[in-house]
Amino acid sequence: MNICVFTVAYDSGHYRARMGRGPDHLYESGLKPLLTRLGHTFRHEEITVSDSHPAEIKTAFALCRTIAERVSANQSEGYLPILLSGNCNAAVGAISGCGSQNTGVIWLDAHGESTTPDTTSSGFLDGMGISVLTGQSWRKLAFTIPGFSPVPGERILLVGSRDLETDEIELLNRVGVTRIVGIEDQGSSVASFAHKVDGVYLHLDLDVLDPSEAIANQWTPTGGLTIEAVKQIVKSIQRNTRIKGFGIASYDPEVDRDGRALSAALAIFELLLAPTI
Repeated sequence: MNICVFTVAYDSGHYRARMGRGPDHLYESGLKPLLTRLGHTFRHEEITVSDSHPAEIKTAFALCRTIAERVSANQSEGYLPILLSGNCNAAVGAISGCGSQNTGVIWLDAHGESTTPDTTSSGFLDGMGISVLTGQSWRKLAFTIPGFSPVPGERILLVGSRDLETDEIELLNRVGVTRIVGIEDQGSSVASFAHKVDGVYLHLDLDVLDPSEAIANQWTPTGGLTIEAVKQIVKSIQRNTRIKGFGIASYDPEVDRDGRALSAALAIFELLLAPTI
């Protein structure tokens, strides 16, 4: 397999701070040794922005533009894109690069990622990834991302979300995003969804895991998924469609004091990348 790993070491516009430290740690301490052991051909690109006056919103969309360009270019060369990012909204760039017109999205996250500038109570830009992806917020900036077009809600499956604001639920329902919360529903629902789309982009925010399994960042509420449940979701995707690209986000090594979140990410990487017989 030919693989290109993109590291995007930003959190809320800040370079290599808080969750912005996660991408390098995931790559150097987990993914790079795994890719070497599995014998894949791989290369690494760090995505950065050069700006003498950085600002969170401007930086987030500048990163997405570069991610989209580089993902598209690498895919055209036959490389599978893997995105390691501090923030979830970087996935908008990766999905655009994969072809947002015909790509399904399976998004694993403890949160709804569906606030807008008018509904957010926290002011956290990184809580708007799905609202941007579906064309419900920041439309002018979103359309500056190469390859971006709004993804219809019926092509998005949100798994494991359990900490949502009322306005987020309303937006998700209005645009038709399917949510899966109960463990018993995951296997059949993921299989049914994956079977209907021409490939998926898989996005994993590590706070989808229950804190008893691992704590990847400071926003990890109880009631999450087990590592085994996430692995079963991945297997269901693999059985029913092709994975065009995938990414892991929202990992803060300082919060992962016992290393269990890194181990969880590595287990999921290995499942996704191990050669099949």
